[in-house]
Amino acid sequence: MATITVDQQKLVLNSFAAIFQNNLIAADVVSWKEYDTEMNDRNGLQVSEQVGPRYAVTQTTDGVKDLTSGVQDSVFGSEIFKVNKTFGTSMGWADFVKIRDIGDARESTALQNAATQLAETIDSYILGFAGLASNNWVGDTSGVTVADLGDAARAYTRLKEEGVDDSDLRMVLSYADREALSNTIVAYPATDSLSTTSFRKGFEGEINGLPTMFTQQLPALTVGSRAASGASIKMNAATQNVNYKDVAVSAAPGQYMTQTISVTVGAGTETVKDGEVFTIAGVYAWDNRAQVTTGRLQQFRVVGDYTATGGAIAAMRIFPAIIVPGSGSGGDINVNTAHATVDSVPAAAALITFLGTASTAYRPRFLIQKQAVVVNTAPLIMPATGTAMRKSLTKVPVNVRMWQHSDFDTGAHSVRFDVALTANIRDRRRIVRMNGIA
Repeated sequence: MATITVDQQKLVLNSFAAIFQNNLIAADVVSWKEYDTEMNDRNGLQVSEQVGPRYAVTQTTDGVKDLTSGVQDSVFGSEIFKVNKTFGTSMGWADFVKIRDIGDARESTALQNAATQLAETIDSYILGFAGLASNNWVGDTSGVTVADLGDAARAYTRLKEEGVDDSDLRMVLSYADREALSNTIVAYPATDSLSTTSFRKGFEGEINGLPTMFTQQLPALTVGSRAASGASIKMNAATQNVNYKDVAVSAAPGQYMTQTISVTVGAGTETVKDGEVFTIAGVYAWDNRAQVTTGRLQQFRVVGDYTATGGAIAAMRIFPAIIVPGSGSGGDINVNTAHATVDSVPAAAALITFLGTASTAYRPRFLIQKQAVVVNTAPLIMPATGTAMRKSLTKVPVNVRMWQHSDFDTGAHSVRFDVALTANIRDRRRIVRMNGIA
């Protein structure tokens, strides 16, 4: 065997990390944060992040508002972030020892495939998490492609209605959308400023000024067996609104400003799946800035999977919580007004309409502000046996750990690569699912 003239372990890990990073396309779709002193083994790599209070604004004429009755309450919320997932791949020792210089490392099919497939799996996980996190879903949910500027602008409009600014927006579409957009350009009678600035530039990375990714790894959502609508699909009780202070502090990751409601979804053991979206008759979305209804029904996201008993689900968790302006008593009145999500309390038997046909798979595209999702990471501990080392990526705070192992009894030799990361939701309202309209 020829003499190995380089630090083989470092060479292999550096090459693996480079290939992995170059194929991690989701790196720029979400935000990233490595664990720090707040998130450690004593709290199970879990941390609570503060959500600041909002305040109702008053307007008076010929003087300031009389605050004899007191000032507004300051209610701070929180969301929980956690690192509890690891992703890994491995290969046999025979492949490993063949890599003796940088050229071999680059040409190693085993190394390239392992790093690429690890990146693709993590991409699929992050894009799937982000793509199904929101409560807002515009367009035709049957999966119609995004075929023109209007389809893309519709999602942007919804984000603006939610008060999201223009920083760090990213659009994630499919390759079928790219093809449909190309056909739309051909369909225009002549090349004009609209097609050249909005579409041709889009294939260079932007559509309507929004950085755009085309991918085959869009998330898929198979909805439950419940009917989409009907007389038996309804709210199961009256006064199912809440005070903001009661839903401001998350009890588990992804539960900030969520609540449970009682609903009927049929007559038997119908199911409702995590990520489904529905509306409630007569319950309209509320604009906190203008303090008026937006004129469209509020869309709610189901948080968790549910199976009905006798057609009813006693406690189905949803986002956003049903918070009505001016509701409550005492200090809750102003706090609820500042954090309101709907214009009115749902009626006791208000009809519910789910998006999508029962037991059908859908593949939404999405527009996201990067800060909506944070991927929390942590460097894995160095093992007590074998030979190991870690490598930090340069684009995102992710550590790849390589661990070599040899078994004395069997003579087997192996090497594994592992990363620890978990996607956490920071604000569901900064994401909009989207499809085109037929």
